[in-house]
Amino acid sequence: MIKNRVFAILINFFVIETMANAITIDKALLGISEEVVEELMESKEVFRLDRQSEGFKLLPNIPMTQKLIERTNDLQPDVLTEGLYIIPYSEGIDKINIEVYNIARRVSSLSGLTYLSSRKKAVVPLFENVYAIYDLRRKKPIEDPLTDSIPASDKILLHMREVNFGRAYYQIEYNWDGESLGFFMENLSNLRSVLKFVGKRQMQVTLLIMSTDEGFLVYGSSAVKLSNSEMVFSVMDPYTGFYRRTYAIVIWIYNELHNTNRIPDFGEPLKM
Repeated sequence: MIKNRVFAILINFFVIETMANAITIDKALLGISEEVVEELMESKEVFRLDRQSEGFKLLPNIPMTQKLIERTNDLQPDVLTEGLYIIPYSEGIDKINIEVYNIARRVSSLSGLTYLSSRKKAVVPLFENVYAIYDLRRKKPIEDPLTDSIPASDKILLHMREVNFGRAYYQIEYNWDGESLGFFMENLSNLRSVLKFVGKRQMQVTLLIMSTDEGFLVYGSSAVKLSNSEMVFSVMDPYTGFYRRTYAIVIWIYNELHNTNRIPDFGEPLKM
């Protein structure tokens, strides 16, 4: 009897410890339509393209979304996309810990990240030659800036070559509030092809990651203020183009967490 009671106490302690920084999926998705939640639970991913400029509709019910809203409002984007994804826990990882945090800081593993190119009708590399740098003056490559603990806030700079926009520099800001991990990325140099498509600090890619009773819930968004917008729309659909980049980064997190090589497989956007 005593052994059973001790065993029950240990099990309860384990469950409490595991869920210490987790929220229920119902709480995280409070305010999102029932139809969207049902589709998310079934397919594990949903996304929308804000072609009608209606603003956010998939924001999770967590404090960190306020920072995202403020950043996006300051940008006043021409293009907005957003999605929700459930990534199952991997063996030994069932909450946000230093291992998960360092996955998001292992930026060199972005090299070779693939996405589905609508123009080429094929899966092609999205980012190449990705590495962290110390500052924008010397631009000297450094090792991935891994850490031994999760700070409340930190920033890193990185270089990458993008398949359509060429070489550019970016900043990623990481935020941790004990419940959610925020990954806020913006460009520090112009993104151009023949002409400038996006000016400095005019593209924001955001991931918000939280532990839930259904696995990691990830919210991803892209917000872009276009330069030469008529030219951009004549050569690409920026909504699907920038969404695919955000989705590819979500799949990067999935692959790093599960040690897989999953290729992005895009579905249809929500009609809402």
